[in-house]
Amino acid sequence: MLVDYHVHPLGHEDFPHTEEAIARFVAAAKAKGLAEIGFADHAYYSHLFNFTPFATVQKQYPEVKIRMSMEVDYYPGREAELAVFLAGYDLDYIIGSVHFIGDWGFDHPDYVDRYAAWDVADLYREYYRILVQAAGAGLFDVIGHLDLIKVFGYRPADKADGYAAAALEAIRRSGLCVEINTNGAYKPAGEFYPSAALLERCFALNIPVTLSSDAHAPENVGRDIHLAAAAAKRAGYRQIATFAGRKRRLVGL
Repeated sequence: MLVDYHVHPLGHEDFPHTEEAIARFVAAAKAKGLAEIGFADHAYYSHLFNFTPFATVQKQYPEVKIRMSMEVDYYPGREAELAVFLAGYDLDYIIGSVHFIGDWGFDHPDYVDRYAAWDVADLYREYYRILVQAAGAGLFDVIGHLDLIKVFGYRPADKADGYAAAALEAIRRSGLCVEINTNGAYKPAGEFYPSAALLERCFALNIPVTLSSDAHAPENVGRDIHLAAAAAKRAGYRQIATFAGRKRRLVGL
């Protein structure tokens, strides 16, 4: 079974929540042979959300199950605020992601020059320190793009996956899922999130995984999902996680 659990119809305000726009994404999922598609727009676009068209499109495409989600940026110290915000939504799962270190959106190409201010090893330690807190916040079901800090190809001199140990333990302890996000292959990092080494560590810790493209346009729905499934199998996985009503179910790959 193949799914794409990280799809952004709003993108960066590119596709509104209209029946026509949503149908394009679901039609692409059907064409790719996906059983489920998870719509996970960024929480900071919540003022643009309109969930009504999704139910209408679901009737048009009964062969592809639509799951509703949201990608939420984690900010240390704002857990209570996020909990109140998320309580207002009826979602199937919630993706928690770290995109910011302080006020720095480190994965944004406009701010890549700020990497020069960091020792890369210290940067990785700080990123994963925040991720430990995100995993323990009790707010999320899935951790998004686990090793996003590599997005622009900055890596410590020693093994980059070694910095993630405490974060992986926090994810395991909190019972969270990790996505295999294919979008990293189209960034300077040049590989999926997480790396093969980190994925193997996830398997060793019995951390479940799901599959995602991080698509911001219909043509990218399901991009390389079959390769993500193959990566999961190489790491030892034979099942992936699916969600409904914040409850996880494992299904065969």
